[in-house]
Amino acid sequence: MTDTKALLVSVRNVSFSYGHESVLKDVSLDIYAKDYLAIIGPNGGGKTTLLKLILGLLKPDAGQITWPGLPARHQIGYVPQFASFEREFPLSVWDVVLMGRMGGHLWWQRVSDRDQDLTADILHQLGLDALSSKPVGQLSGGQLQRVMIARALVCNPDILFLDEPIASIDTGSRFRLSSMLTELNKNIPIVVVTHDVTSFASNVLHIACVNRTLFYHGDAELASGCLDEAYGCPVELVAHGVPHRVLQNHADPSCTHPGSDK
Repeated sequence: MTDTKALLVSVRNVSFSYGHESVLKDVSLDIYAKDYLAIIGPNGGGKTTLLKLILGLLKPDAGQITWPGLPARHQIGYVPQFASFEREFPLSVWDVVLMGRMGGHLWWQRVSDRDQDLTADILHQLGLDALSSKPVGQLSGGQLQRVMIARALVCNPDILFLDEPIASIDTGSRFRLSSMLTELNKNIPIVVVTHDVTSFASNVLHIACVNRTLFYHGDAELASGCLDEAYGCPVELVAHGVPHRVLQNHADPSCTHPGSDK
């Protein structure tokens, strides 16, 4: 049985700047086996930058990021924001998902039968069989997001990262996506970067609240004062009718401030 408390990823005292502009300062957090972590905070607060640092796409100015709980040749599933994917490119759903198998291939190698089988399997698992031949440019926002998740999962990753997965999709698609991620989390740790945690609030295990620095890192139950401090103004989270554990009923002193490893 997997130890759900086993540390997979460790971020310690990480700082990062774009030129002379400080984006993150002294951020520390942990990601565990079977974890479902939501990294929240206001737009421009450094959430996506933190994700790119964890993924190794950026190098921290200070601090250290290690992966003690994963094998040296671990596989990472990554679903970027919609803006990073050109929907008008002439590819079918099948083509886009199959691209997720290309990371282990040299450019002259042919697609293997195993690649084809795994692509068919993940399309079936995510209910995308009927869309396999459809051009991605004709998909709805929710459908496209499921395709992007399929592309990330087809390489059998050890952990799945998603950057603003509910941006630009309707309420119904948000609910279906949230339910799908909860099901996937039974087998794989998930990290979601979002400025709107309400769609995931009933299912996430931990929350990290980031705005340049770390204001909270702990269970999926926040004191309102933490959010007020992080966002710089009073914040009220609305659950859209879904039971959740986002705001505590007790006082703000339970808020974990920058530098804490709660």
